[in-house]
Amino acid sequence: MENNTAQKVNINESDILKVFAVSGAILQSVLGMFLKYAHTNDDLALLGVIFNIVKYTAPVFIFAIVYGMVKNNQHTKASHFYKEKFGELVIPYLLWAAAGLIFFPEIQVNQHVTSFWTLIESFVLGNASSQFWYTVMMLQFQVLMPIIIFVCYKYLAKPRRVIPLLIVSFVIFGAWLWMYDTFVFRGTYAVSLRYLDRFFVSYFIYALLGGIAWVYKKQFDGVLRRIQFILIPVMLLILIWTNHEFFGFGFEDMSFGNLIYLKPSMTLYSLVVIFLIYMLARHLISLNSRSLPYYKWLSTYAYRAFTANVFMLVIVLRLFGDLIGQLPFFVGLLLVYLTTVACSFGVVYAFAQLKVWAEGVFLRQKGAHSNNH
Repeated sequence: MENNTAQKVNINESDILKVFAVSGAILQSVLGMFLKYAHTNDDLALLGVIFNIVKYTAPVFIFAIVYGMVKNNQHTKASHFYKEKFGELVIPYLLWAAAGLIFFPEIQVNQHVTSFWTLIESFVLGNASSQFWYTVMMLQFQVLMPIIIFVCYKYLAKPRRVIPLLIVSFVIFGAWLWMYDTFVFRGTYAVSLRYLDRFFVSYFIYALLGGIAWVYKKQFDGVLRRIQFILIPVMLLILIWTNHEFFGFGFEDMSFGNLIYLKPSMTLYSLVVIFLIYMLARHLISLNSRSLPYYKWLSTYAYRAFTANVFMLVIVLRLFGDLIGQLPFFVGLLLVYLTTVACSFGVVYAFAQLKVWAEGVFLRQKGAHSNNH
């Protein structure tokens, strides 16, 4: 019997990319917290290797966001777009960041809140929790929506402009990586320019590719089909490269801060992973896979679950308490990760349903009041 799942689900590749991105991002949060439970070099090596594997999340998020933005907003007014995204993206961020500052101030990063201005700085720079720099970085691409739409639909309307633009963009991006590695990462400006890792220029290449992937979808898919057989071997080779770089810092005081996006190895790794997930998504959609409704549901709540994940992780770790140290290391890691994922998605889904219920009550009361008058 033919499976008609995809006909009932409005889904595209960006939805599936977002699911992989949020899954990896939550795992990164768990791995960071588990450093304190690692008592041997084997434990540290396990955390480092897994972190390298899932260190694709920010580029995948950006590619997926811009792919979906370009697909759905060619004729959307900027004011309407901003209004929609404010409620969809900014409000959840502000609420979860505020909750973290109130209930778990110890999870702040970089500059802690000590005054009104450092409070504003915390929201603007994403310092309320370790995952919020993602949010600050992603929101910049939402603000740039009119420019992105213009570049993708107007400037790139002529196919002959695509390759020159990509060449120039990769040259500029390569120069940016060199600058960051030389002057910022363990360089002279490591403190004063440390927030460049959340500046949109540091990720614009993934946004550009996301836009091109939709506007020239047939050509983009064709290129991936021609190189699909080398992607997994290339990914594994780059993983060896990234692990060699990371473990070169040693196990003493191991820090995931040494595993950065802004270097050639991680850029290449992120691009290969984007292509692999995109191809998987395209394959699932073409088959009308029965998994598509699950991907769609997860993608609907992906961003909100992401903003909630560190808050929920702290609660999960406190609830498990000493049990984590008594379990085999990998078992404890897996248990905390799965519980955090379930709690993050569960709580934001519950809030979404509560919002729907409250709006329904308000509308009924408003209707009853109108009828009485």
